[in-house]
Amino acid sequence: MGSNVTIVKIDDKNIRLYKVKLLQTFNFHPDLERITRERGLLEEIIKLVQKNKTKLYLLKNSSEILGLIALSASSIEDFPVIQVDYLFVDYKYRKVYIDELEGTISNYLLLFAMNVAENVKETIGLKYLALYPDAQSEKLISHYKEMGFSVLNKYWLFTQLSHIKPSCFCV
Repeated sequence: MGSNVTIVKIDDKNIRLYKVKLLQTFNFHPDLERITRERGLLEEIIKLVQKNKTKLYLLKNSSEILGLIALSASSIEDFPVIQVDYLFVDYKYRKVYIDELEGTISNYLLLFAMNVAENVKETIGLKYLALYPDAQSEKLISHYKEMGFSVLNKYWLFTQLSHIKPSCFCV
């Protein structure tokens, strides 16, 4: 992998340029049920982007899309949060350590989300980055806990915004 790793912001103004490419480019999980689930979630996120309800960030290496993360503002149990609406990594890169990112793609995208949340926190009231592990997967919950997330309630995990060092994510 080269050193051309970038993050591209997708919103309601430019989603049309990416919609078809997003649905056709990714390698999904080989299990048919999981393919259907992952593709369906991606289609829903595209609709939310079109309605300006979430912003989508693509992690690219040159022209190849490695993964994406969708973020929105929300409130969970009266706590203002940046919500991870969807985190997706191309199947061939899942759990793969990428030297340029100093970790996996999912970890990099979550660090990016934390950085975005820290920047937003400087302007408006915000306490946490929150996410809902897909299908309440124990593997995902365990992975996110290893990254420093805690259980907020029956469904949501969160991490407090305060100890994140600013970094140079370019959008």
